Amino acid sequence: MAYLCGVLALNDFSFEFAGRYLFKNASWHIKPNEKIGLVGLNGTGKSTLLRLISSDFELREGTLSRPSDLRIGFLNQDLLSMDVGDCVRDVVLSGREDLVQLEVEINRLIEKIELDYDDVTMQRLADAQERFGALGGYEWHAEGDKILEGLGFPTSSLNRPLREFSGGWRMRAMLGKLLLQAPDLLLLDEPTNHLDLPTIQWLEEYLANYEGTYVIVSHDPYFLDRTVNRIAEVAHQQVFHYKGNYNEFLEQKEERDALMMRKFENQQDYIRQQMKFISRFRAKASKATAVQSRVKMLDKIEKIEVRKDEKRDFDIRFNIRVTPGKVIADLKGVTKSYDELEILKPSQAKILRGDKIALVGANGKGKSTVLRMIHGSEPSGGLIEQGWNVESAFFAQHQLEALNLKNDLLSELSTVSAEYTDWELRTVLGCFLFTGDEVFKKVKVLSGGEKSRLALAKTLITQSNFLLLDEPTNHLDMFSTAVLAESLIDYAGSCLFVSHDRTFIGKVANKIWWIEDGILREYPGTYEEYKEWNSVRMAEDMRLAKLDDGKKKGGNQSNSAKSKGSAPAGMINPAVLALDKGIKSYSKNEIKKVEGAMNAKELDMNALGEKRLVLENYLHNPSVASDFEKVAGITQDYDLINAQYLVAKASYETLFEEWMLMQES
Repeated sequence: MAYLCGVLALNDFSFEFAGRYLFKNASWHIKPNEKIGLVGLNGTGKSTLLRLISSDFELREGTLSRPSDLRIGFLNQDLLSMDVGDCVRDVVLSGREDLVQLEVEINRLIEKIELDYDDVTMQRLADAQERFGALGGYEWHAEGDKILEGLGFPTSSLNRPLREFSGGWRMRAMLGKLLLQAPDLLLLDEPTNHLDLPTIQWLEEYLANYEGTYVIVSHDPYFLDRTVNRIAEVAHQQVFHYKGNYNEFLEQKEERDALMMRKFENQQDYIRQQMKFISRFRAKASKATAVQSRVKMLDKIEKIEVRKDEKRDFDIRFNIRVTPGKVIADLKGVTKSYDELEILKPSQAKILRGDKIALVGANGKGKSTVLRMIHGSEPSGGLIEQGWNVESAFFAQHQLEALNLKNDLLSELSTVSAEYTDWELRTVLGCFLFTGDEVFKKVKVLSGGEKSRLALAKTLITQSNFLLLDEPTNHLDMFSTAVLAESLIDYAGSCLFVSHDRTFIGKVANKIWWIEDGILREYPGTYEEYKEWNSVRMAEDMRLAKLDDGKKKGGNQSNSAKSKGSAPAGMINPAVLALDKGIKSYSKNEIKKVEGAMNAKELDMNALGEKRLVLENYLHNPSVASDFEKVAGITQDYDLINAQYLVAKASYETLFEEWMLMQES
């Protein structure tokens, strides 16, 4: 890794986008080895700032200074569509292009020597191998595999073409490529967006040992607290700098704002006193010199400006229509299988009135499946009894199909309940990042993330007393996530949600669920309590495993068996069911069968996606938009194709979940 010489600096720069200035006469300096969290409300220009640094966007006003040999690596959301035929392992290894080329050269020289040995070629080979070793070439493949393992890729999947993976998994691979590349300046735009909790924790540990400089855009305060030592806040067309992690930034920002307010008030008081003197004695000739002196002094004084915080001020409450019974849902011996693939073994659980339960864990374990089973939209074995007077509402990505593309946002929300006023609906939309005239946008012109936020808003205002939410914070910024958390804390109903946002989980959840060895388990406490209990449990399991390794077979089996599922001394007993270690293995034919079904479903999904894109282009065509009958016909076709696409997408994701479980068995 090259040393980052000097300072990367943006000086006195302005940048206009879509007719408005995101930055105006701003400056930002990045120093060597800084670990920076770039924060700010959605739309303030965080991603734009990264693109200016990486030269993806041209800077026309101001200067960008950086060393000519500075190596920059940029992870952005555009990489979701990366479609290459190279296998995952090769994509990651290509992060070290120098080693790729050197390895090709070494192999060429070896082939030449095998055909026709000569001393000159042999010396060139020795020199190349020495350079290869000095650059870390002999650890290169192992390091790449280690990164891929940390990012959640099963070893058996590393030789599959990247194009066979979903967008989220492609993003993981591109992140792995950048980590292996280890550039001088690493730019990460929402790196945790497509990661599950174990992978986020792995990334935190990896970045803690990263030797270069990096800038991270993230809406995850928990992640930022563990990865950065500087905060750059984008606000009011400027970049403000703070030392410390995110929590320390919040404290400093509050202190800075309070100090600036005191200075502003003192200055205003001083100005009022001087103006009072000027007004009183302006007409007196004997005081003319003193008056003019004060006028000149006020003209020269540097005015203190207190900018109004851009933070939106919302206080929303989600009401319930009826109060349910004590038990919301009772799961008795619940199971789930896809043909021979067992997702969930017989499990027991109960959701009580007032419960706010977070279902956590790695992707591919069946969390979303459990939500659908409890909602009733996914068949299951065993028995799920819904309680008395329970009215449920379910939010997941496939719920987007229920949106009416012809409605504007305000009209779409009003279809849920006539009890809300327009002002209340606009307040809800504002919380989910739709402000001003944006509430009159048509649903059909929204991006996928915007539709997701709208669908979530619709779910929350249904006045249901039981909410099932699958990744509700995925497309929200920090402020909106915080507002949602506070609203759910005050919510009189019950909630079961899947999330990888630990700050959100920590605020909302009073119980934790997870799936371990195919069994649904529960910890009856907060996320912080669960983490503490789980760390002690894992340490105890490791101690017992080492103890077992040092003894003969059978020497400590009974003690080991007793320890499984029980809480360590002094900790809360989570009433975890006994572990069942019987894990089924699958034949190559069984795995190929699932792969074939997955590939077929992906082809269906791609074909429907292309049809959908064609119809979207028609709807955006001005000549078509002016013809009401054409728009109505095309919209009807679009709704049908879109519904088919979302069904195919859900089927593909289910098959991919099956395949991932097979790889782990």
